[in-house]
Amino acid sequence: MPNGTTTTADRESVIAIGEFASRGKIWLALLAVVILAGLVAWYQQLQMGLAATGMRNVFSWGLYIMLFVLFVGLSAGGLIISSAPKFFHSDEYESLARFGVLLSLACITVAGLLILPDIGRPERIYQFFTSPDFRSPMVWDFAIVVLYGVFNVWYLWLLTRRDLAARGSRFAFGREDTPDGRKRDRKLAFWSAAVALPLAVMLHSVTGWIFATQIGRGDWFSPLVAPTFIAKALVSGLGLLLVVAIIADRTTKFDLDAELRTRLGKYLGVFLAVHVVYLLAAERLPHAWAEHFGFWAITSGFLAGESTAFYLWTVVGGAIPIALLAIPAFRRQTWAVFTAGALAVFGVLFEGVRLVFVGYDSVNIANAPGISVGEYGGLGSNIWAQTGVYTPTMIEVTIAAGLVAVGALIVTLGLRFLPIQESSHGKTATADGGTTE
Repeated sequence: MPNGTTTTADRESVIAIGEFASRGKIWLALLAVVILAGLVAWYQQLQMGLAATGMRNVFSWGLYIMLFVLFVGLSAGGLIISSAPKFFHSDEYESLARFGVLLSLACITVAGLLILPDIGRPERIYQFFTSPDFRSPMVWDFAIVVLYGVFNVWYLWLLTRRDLAARGSRFAFGREDTPDGRKRDRKLAFWSAAVALPLAVMLHSVTGWIFATQIGRGDWFSPLVAPTFIAKALVSGLGLLLVVAIIADRTTKFDLDAELRTRLGKYLGVFLAVHVVYLLAAERLPHAWAEHFGFWAITSGFLAGESTAFYLWTVVGGAIPIALLAIPAFRRQTWAVFTAGALAVFGVLFEGVRLVFVGYDSVNIANAPGISVGEYGGLGSNIWAQTGVYTPTMIEVTIAAGLVAVGALIVTLGLRFLPIQESSHGKTATADGGTTE
């Protein structure tokens, strides 16, 4: 290499997993089957229209939007967690930077793809570019998702291109592995992190504002929606990062430091407390006070939920992982951090389910007979609805599973083909056998 060479050990340390073993091939085959099933289900939906889903005029957002909100948050949170150490020059978290950006890219890809089956006529998506209506929050959300996805690709390539060059990969696109090049890339990574942090906040804030600006749905019309979305992005993003990193540590050559895992588990506990306890109080207490003006009514309105999704979020996805992470002896255990991270993501998922149902439970038209559900079952049937009812169909579930499998495939291939951990902690071997930063 010009201006320096890499040793054999260094070259081996940047090579990802070799050929897929039997277990890896089975995993890839499983993902391929799920993706294929999703494509078949999507074809059926295109033939039948959105009538193939559980969505109707009353309940026009369903599983696709619920998962869109989740995966946008997962992506934003992952990029924030990965970029903050770069911006603040915190080397102790360096080993997770590339991994976090890879996860962020996979999640924003899934989120973007979820838009396609939800709009019903995906062949018209070009109109977002040719005739956008800038009064629509969806136009801004689509734009930020596309911009964010492109940025993730650039950021991941920036962080890996010197190690790609060291292994002679064509994906280095002519870049060479030199000490000066690595030094320049570290500076560029700092400025990229300076862009990534506000971009990630903007991504999930715009998604939150789509809900918060719906004045016709009072349960969404709140200035707290966007801050709450950022809080749950931190919770779900860090939770997913820990879960997938632990799995990768056990099944690939990726190495997750035990002390780092414990420290990040502590941060997850703090994020959960702010999200589930403080923001829940900030949202519910004023409403309960204004409605009841009584001590027990206020207390019950603050503490008691109104749906199964509420308890799945606050208890299963909140109280239990907080308890696991608050006890130092548990927090040092891999199983406890893994369980807490998985439950945190699970809870955020059902917070999104609850959010959509709260907006659609009641028809926002005061006068009867309500909104037409577009169905007529025969003489005497009622085609009008004043409350929202929604259950996802098997077609929706299969399409969603296929798209999630696409994200899992991106992570799998990233771990296989990209140097997700820096060689020798970012050091490059010189010709005389020494190393330079």
